[in-house]
Formats: sequence, C-alpha cells, structure tokens
Amino acid sequence: MNTTSPIRGLVPPVPTPFRPDGSPDGDAWHRIARHLHAGGVDAAFVLGSTGELASLSHALRRQAVTAAARAFDGLLPLVVGIGDPCLEESLSLAEHAASEGAAAVVLNAPSYYEISGREMRRYLDAIMPRLPLPVMLYNMPWLTGHRFDRDTIRHAVGFEGLAGFKDSSGDLGTFAEIVEVAAERPELAVLIGNDFLFLESLRRGGHGAVAGGCTLHPHLFRGLLDAHAAGDDARAGELQGIIAALGRGIFDLTGEPGSVFATIKGGLASLGLCRAEMLPPLTGCGEQMIHRIRSQMENAGLAEAVA
Repeated sequence: MNTTSPIRGLVPPVPTPFRPDGSPDGDAWHRIARHLHAGGVDAAFVLGSTGELASLSHALRRQAVTAAARAFDGLLPLVVGIGDPCLEESLSLAEHAASEGAAAVVLNAPSYYEISGREMRRYLDAIMPRLPLPVMLYNMPWLTGHRFDRDTIRHAVGFEGLAGFKDSSGDLGTFAEIVEVAAERPELAVLIGNDFLFLESLRRGGHGAVAGGCTLHPHLFRGLLDAHAAGDDARAGELQGIIAALGRGIFDLTGEPGSVFATIKGGLASLGLCRAEMLPPLTGCGEQMIHRIRSQMENAGLAEAVA
C-alpha cells in the first residue's frame, strides 16, 4: 500500500471517449487532459458513472485506464473507479490502475444485491486491506441502492488506506455527517458530487467537488473554490449561480434518467474534445442536442475548450 495521499479540490468525472470502432480514443483523452489541466483542476476521475464504468467490458476498462494514464501523465493525478459487483474484479482493476501509475481508486457500494450496513462493513473488511492504492469511498445511493450509514462511515475511517469520501447522495445532512466523522482524521478529504451544492458543501467543511460541470467549464469551479478560500463569499455566490444555471440548462436535456452522463459527454463533444456516442443502455446526444448544449454554453461565454 502506498502512503495515503488525499485527493482534494477539483476532481472532475471524465467521460470515456471512444473511436467509431468502440475502442478508447487516445487522441481525445489527450485533448480532454489538456482542457482540464488548463482549467486548473487538481486530479481527474475516470471510470465513474460519468465514465460509463458499468457499460464497459472488463477488457475495455483496462484499455481506458491505460489510455487515460498516458494522456494525464505529467499533467494531473489519475483517480480510477473500480466499482463492480464482484469483489475480485474490483481488486483486479485496482491492481491494473496501480500498474499504470494512478494516484488513487474510487470504490462504491457493490450494486445488484440489496445489502445491509453490516454487510457493507463486512465488504469493506474484505476489500480495503487488499487494495494497492489510497481509496476514496463513493456514496451514490441513486445508482447503488445503498446509502452509507453513520456506522459504515465510522468503520471506514478506521482503514489506513482511506483517502476520503465522495458524497453524491444530494443530501446535505448526509454530507455534513460524513464531514463530522471524517474530521477524526484531518488528512481525509470529503468531496461533494453535486454541482448545485458545491458552495454550500464548502461552507459545511467540504474539501472540493467531483462535479460533472467541472469537466465542461473547470475554471468556473476553480474560481469558486479560490473565492471561498479567500473569504469572498459574494464572488463565490455569483459563480455558484452561473454553475447552477448551466446545470439546469444542460443536464436534463435528453429526458432520460441518465441524461446528466450523456450531456456531459455531449458538452465535451460541443467543445470538439470527443465524440458524443454512449454505450448501451445509455442514450447519447445527437447533433441537435449537442447544438442545444453549445448554445447554453455560448450564452454563458463558455463555448470554447480551455486548452
């Protein structure tokens, strides 16, 4: 196990770009990496829900990690999602991420089965000591069906390899509870996975964001984080308003439950950084949808990639 290195600040979730033949698009990875680096983010999160982890074969996941590692090498630390219903598959992907130079991995509750808090803690006991990299635990009840309870959060804090938490519950009460328990170890980071709650999460002791909009317009999130750190609440509030307006205008455009994942990728396509197609079962953005996303960004003066 490497020494735990907290991932703090801005860690945008990156879509997985594909070539027309379905293989990972290395050139697109490089364009996205330059865009995020120029936008001032602190790390990049690949193979999360935005990265279509659940739609990729195990072989494609490894290919995506390798392509991303080459693109981000020397620019940004790479954080890799390893969530899988099978514990051994999560471990195998974590080993591959470590071999490619990733800085940390992200682990969510295993999906498919309905599990109790006791079973979640038993799962952590089985996997955490075996992971080769620092681990950020991902609370995403919307997709996993399991919300980390207080006992699970407290249990997780006891693992040496824990780097922190990402909370995408959308519940500020849950977020504050995680911050409170994690404060027992000041080196742990607690990041919000919600564009609309970014500023409020910082006010409640959070350390940054894993937010979809940060992938499209990272400098807005950088500005908000810096303004908050400087005590400029008026500027931070102004930027949160812009971020929220963009989220409302873009994230639900397809009308499908997974619209946010498709529109983030469509937003990158509108910037000329990658193709917009999604793997089944998710529905990607067509040309008309990409044009609508670009119009939303143009209206905010954000229609060009940062790189």
